[in-house]
Amino acid sequence: MDIVEGDTLVVGSREYPIRSCEEWETTRMNTLGFRRMATKAASTKRAPAISSGKRGASTSHLTNLKCTPLDPVSAEIQRRIALDTPMELLQTFLTDGAGFVLIVVEDLKK
Repeated sequence: MDIVEGDTLVVGSREYPIRSCEEWETTRMNTLGFRRMATKAASTKRAPAISSGKRGASTSHLTNLKCTPLDPVSAEIQRRIALDTPMELLQTFLTDGAGFVLIVVEDLKK
């Protein structure tokens, strides 16, 4: 899947900046159990290239994706990214039906 850090994950009406993404082997994820867990409709947005020194608004990039509910990241991922802001890191697995990606996003701490 063409997802990069800096894209935006859209789940329902909420938008989350993508901090990290990693392709996963389909042999570990291509199961009926995973398909049952991937219950959320999702899409991504990407900002266009800079033109005349300005970047335009993000536009729809990938659609018709499914993801697992957003969960807090593991302590290992939290240390690796070393985020020192009032943000909380959440993770989800995203699929387009052919491939799987582990996405880490930011959300304001409550």
